[in-house]
Amino acid sequence: MLFSLRMALAYLGRIWSKGVLGIMVLISVIGVMLGVASLVVTLSVMNGFHTEITRKLLSLNPHILIIDSLGTAEFDTEVLSAVGKISSVKSYSGFIYAKAIIQRRKNNQGVVVKGMDPATSRLELTQGKWGDLAEGSIVIGEELAGELYLDIGDEVYMIIPNVEKLGMPVIPKIEKFRVSGMFSSGIYEYDSGLVFIDNKQAAVLFSSDFSSRGMELYLDDPFKAGKITGEIRESLKGLYSVSSWEDRNSNLFAALKLEKFMMFIVLVMIVIVATFNIAGSLIMISVTRSRDTGILRAIGATKNQIRMMFSLKGIVIGLAGSVAGTIAGLIICFIISRYEIIKLPPRVYLISTLPVRPDFHDILVITLVAVIISFIATIYPSVRAGDTDVADMLRYE
Repeated sequence: MLFSLRMALAYLGRIWSKGVLGIMVLISVIGVMLGVASLVVTLSVMNGFHTEITRKLLSLNPHILIIDSLGTAEFDTEVLSAVGKISSVKSYSGFIYAKAIIQRRKNNQGVVVKGMDPATSRLELTQGKWGDLAEGSIVIGEELAGELYLDIGDEVYMIIPNVEKLGMPVIPKIEKFRVSGMFSSGIYEYDSGLVFIDNKQAAVLFSSDFSSRGMELYLDDPFKAGKITGEIRESLKGLYSVSSWEDRNSNLFAALKLEKFMMFIVLVMIVIVATFNIAGSLIMISVTRSRDTGILRAIGATKNQIRMMFSLKGIVIGLAGSVAGTIAGLIICFIISRYEIIKLPPRVYLISTLPVRPDFHDILVITLVAVIISFIATIYPSVRAGDTDVADMLRYE
């Protein structure tokens, strides 16, 4: 193998000066490079989407939600008893969810209202501070503030559904709030449709018919939420709805995973097409440089050594294209990440700029796939070169 490798490297080193053959080899390298660079950039972007969306979702979503939709009197006692047995739970707090309408002048917007203890929030505010969230104040998203032309200190009205007796018409209540803070999660649905008020005031304003209460848990490791959720469900014996942040966003993550896999398959086809150039180059070399191969056979080189030499030529071309493509892809990723040259509409993609996050595992897989495909492309040319008779090779020399 050492002999075959030395001969393959020596031959590729000299072939650049051989006109058409050198150009064909260069085209082969460039083809593999472009395919690998496309794979590196695409998978890095997909990883970036997954990481960035996960980060944004975790900033707004508790790791585990336990919801009591029926208003059970023993809810707090039973949940605290179940949660107390789990050491991974870092903190917990109660909350109330309800729907309402925010109105200012002639503009209004339907929102989800979350009553919470401001001391437990992990969401950073862009304006104001959580300590200002008290009775009569509200924290809103920047998108909602823009749609209703709101600023810190402005007053808004919250229209809340209310019913006095079962079967009676729903008579809305109207409460005045002062904007004490704003947040920007980068996810349009949250920034335009979620508001926070103090939990004590939420308990007074929203009846059990129009709200859900529950408890949110935060863990030492959010990626263990699926396992801990199962333990809590088993402990509560199905009395309440228990879900992890992964459960609540499972469709989104499944779509991202499928999209990443399909993009990998599609772009691998580009690498496969590029390797046809490698096969074509090796066939041209075996035909036009048969004299060199015949001399090697005449001085003692075996058929297997000749086959190995041609296979190594293809592998070296594929490896050179893979390394060049990886470097080019990483440079493109750096430029996209550093200068944020590609902007995205947040209403569609949940984020405002194209995120890029190269992953070493993905790069290793891409390189291995490119080299393996390059090797497969050398099988026919190497077998053809090794099986050609020495007499045929040197007959006209």
